[in-house]
Amino acid sequence: MIKRFILYLIRWQLSTPILWLVVRNLGVGIGSTVIANLVGGSIFFWVDKFIFTSKAVEMWHFQEKGRCDDCGKETSLWRLVLAPNYDKRQSEPKFFCMECSKRRTDELRSRGITIRGKSK
Repeated sequence: MIKRFILYLIRWQLSTPILWLVVRNLGVGIGSTVIANLVGGSIFFWVDKFIFTSKAVEMWHFQEKGRCDDCGKETSLWRLVLAPNYDKRQSEPKFFCMECSKRRTDELRSRGITIRGKSK
């Protein structure tokens, strides 16, 4: 974990020269910019860790054009991959048209799975 944190801070420091070019007209020195990036990186490391590992996050996949695995209609397709208590990352992908996706997400909601994404 410490190694990842240090690498994260190093990546944040790569933006220091660009940030300094922006804020130097405000009288901010390069040292202050480095410190500001260390503080920002220290905060956002934990925010990013929460976002990308949180069980509250939903993940959807989208195909611009394809055939619905349920009704066979050719249109834009959706696939719910990840939601609280729902994880299909390791399963065979099945994509659905908007109507079939709405029906399936309504079924999941009726089983108690929280889905925040909109289905029309």
